[in-house]
Amino acid sequence: MQPTLIHRYTIPLQQAIEQLVGKEATDGESFVVDIDGDDLIIDIHGPANVTFRIGDYEYTVDGRAGQEATNETAKINTPPEEPAEPPRKGGPLAQRAAIACGEKGFWTFISKKYDVTVASAGEAAAWLKAQCGVKSRRDLDYDEAKAANFREIDKSYRLWLEGYD
Repeated sequence: MQPTLIHRYTIPLQQAIEQLVGKEATDGESFVVDIDGDDLIIDIHGPANVTFRIGDYEYTVDGRAGQEATNETAKINTPPEEPAEPPRKGGPLAQRAAIACGEKGFWTFISKKYDVTVASAGEAAAWLKAQCGVKSRRDLDYDEAKAANFREIDKSYRLWLEGYD
């Protein structure tokens, strides 16, 4: 019985290697890709002679085939990892702000309380960001002073909804 092909993916080799082992690994001169059982093996070949500088000294390494790098060489040639800052995501305040900006009652509140005409969620968002001094509503979850501005506006809005001025 011959297996039936159900999916075929074509990915350029350099792009696949970047995704698997990192962009810095794609600066080699050539690649050899092999499958051994369940393992994907990627050999990245560099130039025959590599010259690098440490301090005032210059070294040339003969790149003979099959030569393995020692742990010391790997430590020298590996740039130190810098901790990546996680992307900032909107939290509960950003969500509350977005919901309020989408409510027509909030638009009316802005018009009556602050004498500003607002006719869309985008205009409400622009007004709110200007009032709170943020570029994005997600900043409300990362800056306490700006969050306090939003909380005060939100509190006034909630009271206004209840009939209090």
